[in-house]
Amino acid sequence: MSLATVAALAVICQLPGKVSFYLIPIAALSFAAGSIIILGLTIFLVAKKRPRTGASISLIVLLPLILWSPMVRAAEFAHLGLAAEFGVGQLGYSSSHGSDFIVYDWSVGLAGANTFLIHDVTDEIALPMSKHTHPSSSEDGFGEECAGKVKRLVSHYYVCSF
Repeated sequence: MSLATVAALAVICQLPGKVSFYLIPIAALSFAAGSIIILGLTIFLVAKKRPRTGASISLIVLLPLILWSPMVRAAEFAHLGLAAEFGVGQLGYSSSHGSDFIVYDWSVGLAGANTFLIHDVTDEIALPMSKHTHPSSSEDGFGEECAGKVKRLVSHYYVCSF
């Protein structure tokens, strides 16, 4: 159950547009309500002198917190494969196909979340702006915002959030 909860939340948080705008708060409230119920059950079981059962049930609440980071990483890889290969969830290109620098819009969910998948063949986006050899116009304005502040996924793919 915990793995299903973490997987569902990780996938929901990566969906584009209005879908995640509505589902993220619903999922968070459901998780909070479920956690309170499970915590109450744990306290009840410990009071009834069944601490091992109580500890096992409390693990249901803790496991999603422990597994959140690996599941988000897996969701990013799934999103990468769908966006880069099939264009699923892609809101548009910031540059043309065949370019050394392609940007996919991964902005999802709640307002203010500016997240972009960047494919940079030269890998200069990971360097500070002062060390870039290409003109900043070739980076469609993302060099100033993302230079040196990206998270590398795999190969020449990076995630930039600002």
